[in-house]
Amino acid sequence: MSIQINTMFDTMMTFITHMVCYWGMVWKYDTTSKSESYREAVRNSLKNHICCTLPSIILFNEFSPMPVSTHFFSSICLIPVIIIASDVYFFLTHYPLHKTFLWKYHKTHHRGKVHVAKSLDADLIEHLIGNLGSFIAPFILFHMIDISFNMIIYNIWVAIATLNTCVSHLGYKAFGDKGIHNLHHKYLKCNYGTGFYILDRLLGTYKEI
Repeated sequence: MSIQINTMFDTMMTFITHMVCYWGMVWKYDTTSKSESYREAVRNSLKNHICCTLPSIILFNEFSPMPVSTHFFSSICLIPVIIIASDVYFFLTHYPLHKTFLWKYHKTHHRGKVHVAKSLDADLIEHLIGNLGSFIAPFILFHMIDISFNMIIYNIWVAIATLNTCVSHLGYKAFGDKGIHNLHHKYLKCNYGTGFYILDRLLGTYKEI
């Protein structure tokens, strides 16, 4: 029988993993940013981390405990499913922010120069539903259909997903990133998804450099 993880220690490990990856990237690549847009992005990101990210991790770990000693390799095999599900979810929640009255809640993210701190610069509700939702949704689905996911692989995925989000907001090609999301910031009418950009490709909103 697998050992269930459901303690504050595990919650903090996940949160610290995310914070170290995120603010480490901000520290390394945003050191020359002094604009008001940058300072606003830092304030909003901190607010979202404290008011949304941490409480969400606490609730998620409370209701979706994960094994730490089993399901290691099966969890690795589920990574492509997570990428696809997150991509589709993010498109479905991101696209309306550009096409409806919801733009007023999203436009802050597109204000000023693109930099790493912009990654999670968002309205609280947008961050909860769009950013966190796209990450947590696949795991909630796994829990609903009784698929166990290894806690260690989960935290590794937290690190990878956080770093990927930061790299996509560097504003230039780096670390294998082709600048696809940067084009979204430049034109505002393309590349609404993430990862494989599946719905963008299907619906004709995908654009490459």
